[in-house]
Amino acid sequence: MDRDLISAHGKMVALVASVLQASGVTTTDEFARLLKVFADTVGETDAEQAEILALWSDTVAAMLPPQPKH
Repeated sequence: MDRDLISAHGKMVALVASVLQASGVTTTDEFARLLKVFADTVGETDAEQAEILALWSDTVAAMLPPQPKH
């Protein structure tokens, strides 16, 4: 895997998530969650693609503000 290329695509996916949130389509949190679910589903047939999708999900989740502790 080319980590730099995967990382760059992950940042682009995070940008798309931000635009979708700003447009009121979905939240970045929900986008990251759905992308993780998609990664898990893809992992049933292709582990390498699932790993990439999970990394992208982590990239989107990393841009979220920290959640308050209860």
